[in-house]
Amino acid sequence: MKRLILVLCVALLNVAGYSSAQQQVERKTTVTKLLENERVSIVRMTSKAGDKGAMQKRPDRVLHIIQGAKVRFHYPDGKTEDAVWKPGDVVYQKADNRQVENIDTRDLEYLSVHLK
Repeated sequence: MKRLILVLCVALLNVAGYSSAQQQVERKTTVTKLLENERVSIVRMTSKAGDKGAMQKRPDRVLHIIQGAKVRFHYPDGKTEDAVWKPGDVVYQKADNRQVENIDTRDLEYLSVHLK
């Protein structure tokens, strides 16, 4: 009986490990929080080519593009909008609800300063 329980535990751990590794492979966007205080939150975003992020609400923000790419914005009403962000661009964006897709063959990297 103890042996059966041990085998089942090992099997469950392997499945959980596989699932976790699979989620890490599927996630192409990384978010690194650099600073947060009562006025701003600053994050570094890296999006791999072809990545399509989640639909989410975003606050007013200022972006500084480090590595540019062509992106497509998807809005809840089905509307889409394309933009090209070049290295060195600084972009102000009002609060919105949308999904961002990297439609380029290059990775995208930028700093995002979220205003509170």
